[in-house]
Amino acid sequence: MLDERAPIYTGRRINEVELLRAQILAKFETLELPGEAVAFVLEELETGTNPATVAAAGRALRGTSTLPPEAPELLVDAIARLRGRDDTLPAERRRPDTTVAVTALADLASTLEQLGSRVQRALPALRALLHNEGDGFSPAVRATLGTVVDELSAPAPHPASCCAEGTAGTRPRTTTLDDRPTVRGLARLELENQDGGRLTFSDACGGRPTALAFFYTRCMNPDKCSRTVTRLAELAKLAEDAGLAANIAGISYDPRFDHPERLKRYGADRGMRFSPHCSLLRTVGPFDPLVDAFGLGVGYGPVTVNRHQVELFVLDGSLRITKRFERRLWSEDSVLDALRTAS
Repeated sequence: MLDERAPIYTGRRINEVELLRAQILAKFETLELPGEAVAFVLEELETGTNPATVAAAGRALRGTSTLPPEAPELLVDAIARLRGRDDTLPAERRRPDTTVAVTALADLASTLEQLGSRVQRALPALRALLHNEGDGFSPAVRATLGTVVDELSAPAPHPASCCAEGTAGTRPRTTTLDDRPTVRGLARLELENQDGGRLTFSDACGGRPTALAFFYTRCMNPDKCSRTVTRLAELAKLAEDAGLAANIAGISYDPRFDHPERLKRYGADRGMRFSPHCSLLRTVGPFDPLVDAFGLGVGYGPVTVNRHQVELFVLDGSLRITKRFERRLWSEDSVLDALRTAS
């Protein structure tokens, strides 16, 4: 039910999708968080912008006996990101014995407090947040975060590991596909680049290793599509400086809206230097073949995308997938290493 292509999301508007996902994630507070759901929780804490959904992801962590290693810092990052966008949560989020409204930031702060010593590794980040941005929080949230800092700063009688290392499904951020699935079936798929030039998928991605990401220009989450294209631009520069012959490409989830001139402006604004091997693209015909071939995490509402994950694929020159980066933010260096391996 958390997969973007689940039938419950089809045709729904973005706010409806966020409400459903918040309800699903919050359920894990009273259940043991399964390993296969961890990546969705961490993704929401890292890049989510809807306060209710991010708070629900925090609640989901309360239902795990094995806290993912990166979760404490991601909780602090989420609190910092939502500062100034604090929303009151629905009434069903209140404790049964109170009618006091709960906000998203108060809920996230409460999660930190409830997790106790397991969030020890987030102490430096939390101290810095309170020191630099503390005045931007409500008195109640600031007080809870201050309590967490005090408790984590107190000497512990016995050293305790804050979390389990190597939790399944959380680290590393990439998945190696040993069987190297191929997407050669897309070789003749017709594409159009930012200059209006027509080419096939094989023209764009074949013959040399390729870093292929997905995005769309109407995305309202700056940590997803805008950051993806900005990092593609930097990746292209790094590959050129390293003398690595590679293709760097992004394909729009929203081909009917993202016409060439829009793609060109979007990429240029984010530092892309277009060339035959660095481009932004859209499908000329249906987008579905790409969804099916790559198993893309994207869903659609009545007008455009209603939810998508961060996803980048590294292909070798024969259009075989050698590595995929999904849900979590990727770094240019890690993709560059994957391109070298695929050469």
